[in-house]
Amino acid sequence: MTISGGDGERDRQWQAILDHWRPPHTPGDWVSPALWDLLEPAASEPLLRRLFPWTAMNELHVSATGDFRQYRTEPFPAIAASTTHGFLVMTHPWGPDHVVLETTDPAAALECMVLLTSEALSNEPPGDTEVPT
Repeated sequence: MTISGGDGERDRQWQAILDHWRPPHTPGDWVSPALWDLLEPAASEPLLRRLFPWTAMNELHVSATGDFRQYRTEPFPAIAASTTHGFLVMTHPWGPDHVVLETTDPAAALECMVLLTSEALSNEPPGDTEVPT
């Protein structure tokens, strides 16, 4: 999948993440195949494409600023992916105490992330988190 159109820097980051996690995957790799199953449709999701993606270990995150170090100020959810445990959608701050959905379906996890991201964006005070359209 190649991304075209839209904001250049966000598109470049989505493309870099897709390129990093793209098959073929090493046998026994419990992260890459699950993240790939999530990232490929996530890169086509219009709301998420308006944000910068980043991955940490086995998690997909998004950021309005493009600086993953700003995560404390951005209320966006994340998805942890595993071939053995499926997908966990977590609200911010991320962790086992904030899991809102556990599923084996990457589409369901992505749908939940999009809904929570949309809610987080609509609950932001004006000027706090600018997301280009």
